[in-house]
Amino acid sequence: MAHEPDSSALAEEIAKLEDLCQKTAQAIASARSVREAVALADVEVPHHLRAIARVKVPSLGRLARQTNLRVEEIVKDQLSSLTFERSDIVASREFDRIKAVDWHVLRVNYPELYAKALREANLIIERKRKR
Repeated sequence: MAHEPDSSALAEEIAKLEDLCQKTAQAIASARSVREAVALADVEVPHHLRAIARVKVPSLGRLARQTNLRVEEIVKDQLSSLTFERSDIVASREFDRIKAVDWHVLRVNYPELYAKALREANLIIERKRKR
């Protein structure tokens, strides 16, 4: 009987963490920038729950994958916005803005995606310049 209050308190904390992770997942899904998505994905797990959190809180394990997918989607949208620009000067300025505001986080956390996106963006702008 002495363990009941502890286990109910633990179950309550796990439920709160699950709720927080679900709300975080919704926020990541609606993130508008790479910086925002990566910042949201950093959920603080209480020290005493770290050992059991991955097993007891399924949405915690899904956050990293969901963040990766959302970051890729945001980068695709950013690259397509460069494609739709008519002027190479405007596209180049937009690309510089995206790099300065958002892609520093991409470079640190997703170096392979950053390199691929950088190459693609440069190709898009080069094609515009040739036209």
